[in-house]
Amino acid sequence: MNKKLLKKLGIIIFIALLIIGAFLIGRKSGLMTDTSTTTTTITEETVTKRTIQNVLSASGEISSNSTEKITLDTTKYFKAMCVEEDDIVSIGDNILEYTDGTYLTATYNLVISSYSVPETGSKCTSSNYIEVQTTDDLIMTISVNENQINGLSNGQEVTITPTTNETLSYKGTVTKIDSIGTYASSGTTFNVSISFKNDGNLKLGMSASCEVVLEEVADVLTVPIAAVQTEDDKKYVVIVNDDGDTENVEITTGLSDDDYVEIKTGLEEGQIVQVATTTTKSTTRSKNSNGGRQNGERESSNLGDFPGGSGNMPSEMGEPPSENSRSSSGESKD
Repeated sequence: MNKKLLKKLGIIIFIALLIIGAFLIGRKSGLMTDTSTTTTTITEETVTKRTIQNVLSASGEISSNSTEKITLDTTKYFKAMCVEEDDIVSIGDNILEYTDGTYLTATYNLVISSYSVPETGSKCTSSNYIEVQTTDDLIMTISVNENQINGLSNGQEVTITPTTNETLSYKGTVTKIDSIGTYASSGTTFNVSISFKNDGNLKLGMSASCEVVLEEVADVLTVPIAAVQTEDDKKYVVIVNDDGDTENVEITTGLSDDDYVEIKTGLEEGQIVQVATTTTKSTTRSKNSNGGRQNGERESSNLGDFPGGSGNMPSEMGEPPSENSRSSSGESKD
């Protein structure tokens, strides 16, 4: 038998061994199959009055609202710097000393950005300066999506919370809204500047989050977003009557937040509405060589699907609500 034939035979035997090994492993581990079961839990909640807000949330970097180059006295001679770059200087503190014993002092709280001074004993010139940034007046620049920018206006109040200490809160105002946005495939964004005062706890370069109330309706009837169903482009909820029977009632909605939506027509305060929570459980099964089963389960939840309804919620109404006050399980009655 020649060498080429032996080589081919060896390759065939190797492939056969691989196939047999894979078959044996497959018999031992079994084939994995996925099945799923769906469970719907019905809870009840009372129609009540609330304040609904449409809130813009964003984050950004805290920076100085003002940068200045302080010129030196050109009639005097430079002696020494009293501070270095990146130093924080309080109002009234010395920044620079002249040879005649006088000083250049800070007229407000600031941080030293950079400086250009002559050699010791040399006369100061108009090209010498101390660049500083105020630490009293701060600014944040946030990026706002085009679908929310029209809800902002100059002078609008903003609540600012530093990332380092969420117990602190500052009130700022919108001071500048860019007229030209930055295009992206996900949507155009606009830079918005927010000005506020420092109380001494904030440093330049810190990060912070902010919230702006774009719209608000107070003392209006509300239901959980997940209670609202749609069918044929109409919205409805399932109410529970005093005798326990259920009834579909058409409604019109208004402003919504993450959990609740304003009800303009169709309901009265104190009525009971049903909220359906659908949970889908996926089960992975494998049949081993002894005919037994091994199971692994994965769960996912889909809020807002209602038995007998379409379960499709408008995207503008936000995410489904949290745990409700009253609950029961089972199908709704006709």
